[in-house]
Amino acid sequence: MRFDELFEMRKLTGIKLKDYISGNGFSKVSFCKKTEISRPTLDKILNGETDSKSSFDKHLNKIFTSLGIGPDTLMEFSTKTQSVDAMYSQKALINYQMNDKAKMEYDLLQDILNLCSVYY
Repeated sequence: MRFDELFEMRKLTGIKLKDYISGNGFSKVSFCKKTEISRPTLDKILNGETDSKSSFDKHLNKIFTSLGIGPDTLMEFSTKTQSVDAMYSQKALINYQMNDKAKMEYDLLQDILNLCSVYY
């Protein structure tokens, strides 16, 4: 597959790249560091919003070079997910209730995670 075709299908290319990133255990931040691409640029590529073909080609070339893959590998990549209906532990407590302090700390951690998802 040529870069011209990838540019024409940049929305699909972005979707496949998202799958590749998550399927290989990268966060967006770690992927940006590995490929030496800025986070806003990566977001534009992932969302298919890059209008400049030369910029698109340049950044995809950096991605392919740093990952050691080619366009065909990316476009053929698929995440194979296994769904698990439920997991049980024999040591799980029945009817466990968090105390007020634990609930407050848990809510605080959830807020921190939500903030991180906005910035990273």
